[in-house]
Amino acid sequence: MRWILLVFIFFSAGLLAQPKPTKIQVAEALGDTLFSREDFVGALKQYNKVVKATKLKTPEQRQVLYKRAVCFFYLGEFEKALADLKVFIPENENLPRARILRAFIYREMGEQQLQLDDLNEVLDWDSMNPDLLKWRAGLLVEMGENEQALAELKLIRQWAPDEEVELYSGLAYYALEKPDSALYHFDQAILLDGGYLPAYQYAGSLCLEQEAFELALTYINLALRLDAQNSELQFYKGIALVELGQKEEGCRLLNKAFYKGVDDAAGYLEEFCFPKE
Repeated sequence: MRWILLVFIFFSAGLLAQPKPTKIQVAEALGDTLFSREDFVGALKQYNKVVKATKLKTPEQRQVLYKRAVCFFYLGEFEKALADLKVFIPENENLPRARILRAFIYREMGEQQLQLDDLNEVLDWDSMNPDLLKWRAGLLVEMGENEQALAELKLIRQWAPDEEVELYSGLAYYALEKPDSALYHFDQAILLDGGYLPAYQYAGSLCLEQEAFELALTYINLALRLDAQNSELQFYKGIALVELGQKEEGCRLLNKAFYKGVDDAAGYLEEFCFPKE
């Protein structure tokens, strides 16, 4: 979400250079300054002053709604952000950043189809944007549209290969019950970026499901070098160890993961570590 900051282009640029800025202009400029400092509460107060003073009578005055929507987004007030964007977007169809913001909001709200609709609209403007294409491909995987996702990822790989493309490909093949293909792409992600933790995690999880416990342990140990306190990885390692007969260490890790909030560890603890007589 950090890259929303990169597309937050201030509409009021240059206002401070005017010899006698109005109170409205001062409030908006102050809001912009506070926003740049990530003081979203303070920025929102200033943008609300602008809205109250102008009553948003003209399209130009309604430009501030985008800025206010960004503040609402960062403050987790998604419905209010959507309300502002509902007004702003139809009057500014040539500004795809507003749809990008709305897609982020829909992602946070779990609205997959609405998120996809906005991504499709933005990609009509910028059809070769690798970040947006990867975002859409990952969303298609989440939605179970794995064949379509793989087709898009294959195209992206031709000119913008990276670890995310390989990870999403692996997840799509995993969902299609093709574990060998999935593991291949997880390995490709690791080759492209040896510090890419998700690839190790998914590879380890896949190997556990396939009962390849030695191989799972290899991926998990490598992942733990990157994040030694990761409770999910400790849980995975505990499973692998108890399955390999190393119950003492495995149970210790399962217990540790459980007390860190990994509820799934309870079943393994009961089965392997504290069996009922």
